[in-house]
Amino acid sequence: MSSSGDSGLLEFINGDTSGTNPIVDASNPVNWGKLGKAIFTSVIATVVAGVTDFISAGADAFVSIVGGFAGFIEGWEEPLGAGGRPTVDSPGFIELTIGAIGTAYSNAFAFSTSNFGILSLPINVAIVLASVYVLSVGLQAAAARLVGGG
Repeated sequence: MSSSGDSGLLEFINGDTSGTNPIVDASNPVNWGKLGKAIFTSVIATVVAGVTDFISAGADAFVSIVGGFAGFIEGWEEPLGAGGRPTVDSPGFIELTIGAIGTAYSNAFAFSTSNFGILSLPINVAIVLASVYVLSVGLQAAAARLVGGG
């Protein structure tokens, strides 16, 4: 069937003309070993892609939870317009609590300064000491309750 001019083409297709490593075998055109390797490699690649997606989703969920907690603690930006701009800063837990405490002290000090003049210094010191005492007693009671002391 083959003419003498086809030997170069057959040598190219079969690689080694002795038949040890042919690309296409004329008697069995399917190379089952290579096909099995390709299927197995495809299965392994699919499993690896699935595991990678699962790990990526878990990491994204963790980052989202931590980011949400960070936004709760330190505040976030809320979009005002449809395109996301302009934005307004929303205060977080720290700004709300520390800011409220600072504002309360500032107002108390301003009130005592305007009403008591030079005597406002000992009154302001008394306000701070009373606040520290209340905080200390409250934290001790909370710690005793937490440990189970009642």
